[in-house]
Amino acid sequence: MNRDKISAFTLKIASSNGSGLISILYDIYNEYETEALDKFAAGQVDEAIVALKKCADVVNHLQRDLNFEYKVSSNLYALYDYVQRNVSKSIYKANSEGLLEAKRVMDELGIAFDQVAKKDSSAPIMRNTQYVRAGVTYGREALNESLMGNQTSRGFWA
Repeated sequence: MNRDKISAFTLKIASSNGSGLISILYDIYNEYETEALDKFAAGQVDEAIVALKKCADVVNHLQRDLNFEYKVSSNLYALYDYVQRNVSKSIYKANSEGLLEAKRVMDELGIAFDQVAKKDSSAPIMRNTQYVRAGVTYGREALNESLMGNQTSRGFWA
């Protein structure tokens, strides 16, 4: 993943609520998954394995953060375990076979969590973050970002 995508995900994380964070993790997984599939298609197996390991890290993070007070968490744990085994299968076989099966499961879960995130109107988890609105303005190939909101409320008053 390049720096621009990392910056875009960082901005999304800074302004999202709990459900939004899970949805962003699925987007991050999808980026690494697409990168791995592209690298396998190009014959760059070592780079594909690096992307697969990052996929496994994201799934591990999702699995670790489950709240088992809810019954659905045990079902999600089993699905994440299945995805982990398939990603691991792609790593040790050095092909995309297991990843394609994991993709099927993660795509369905990603759609479900996107719908949940759209309905969640809770406040962002991170407070006192700057609101950033980005768009192409007055430049042919430049992306200009402007910070919106009260800039004086950040930091400490001495």
